[in-house]
Amino acid sequence: MEIIDYIIVTIYLLFIIIFGFFLQRKASTGIESYFLGNRNLPWWILGASGMASNTDLAGTMLLTSLVYALGTKGFFIEIRGGIVLIMAFLMTFMGKWNRRAQVMTIAEWMELRFGNGREGNIARIISAVANIIFAIGTMSYFAVGGGKFLGEFLGIDDRVAGILLILLALIYTAVSGFYGVVLTDVFQGILIFVAILYICFIAFKTVSLPETFAISIPGTEQLQEWSLKEWSSIIPPIKIDLPGDYSIFNLFGGVMLFYIFKVFLEGKTGPKSFFFYQNKASQN
Repeated sequence: MEIIDYIIVTIYLLFIIIFGFFLQRKASTGIESYFLGNRNLPWWILGASGMASNTDLAGTMLLTSLVYALGTKGFFIEIRGGIVLIMAFLMTFMGKWNRRAQVMTIAEWMELRFGNGREGNIARIISAVANIIFAIGTMSYFAVGGGKFLGEFLGIDDRVAGILLILLALIYTAVSGFYGVVLTDVFQGILIFVAILYICFIAFKTVSLPETFAISIPGTEQLQEWSLKEWSSIIPPIKIDLPGDYSIFNLFGGVMLFYIFKVFLEGKTGPKSFFFYQNKASQN
């Protein structure tokens, strides 16, 4: 990295923190303002926030390796996370469910569903504990992944980089609440979209592939032979032939059908995790 690169990164980080303090007054008018953005954030802001939140470093690198190994059809692997398919359920009725429930946390949703008796209280406690464990695991996972990338990028220790990422997110989140998280995501989403367009332009301009080529599969020492026509086809096949850890995707059609069925069941059962928190703040 050059001096100008460090300056840009520094300005970006400072802007995020200053922006969080700028939103402090708006977020401090009440508990619903802090945690829910007063339930009146526009749908497009929540949508842009969801896009930026789901475009994480670990997922991006995983998808990049899958597209590299599988070709264009590697994008279909994203179905396994449910990000794409479950949006249809959110748009159809989940946002309205969350709005009408008038609850603040997913643990409260358990009490709404099962009542405020013994069963409801047990479900609420289990949900709260499970989500705390899930949150700790998720944040640890992304802190380690982000720390490795940022540490390599800035030339510092991975653990120090991970701690810096946590502190940065903690500052603007604690100060500005849901407003800061969502609006910062919108800003980051714009940066991501511009970067995608720029990288695609550079890639199409500079890279040309032969009719046949071999790819070194990440994590293995084996080569995978591809024809350009097969590698660039977006039509998902029934079977593929990949070595190593990627062999779990070899029955490609069956894997896709399984995840479609899984996400359909998840969508029909109601909100969960971060989808719940993004939709509960919407008017619709």
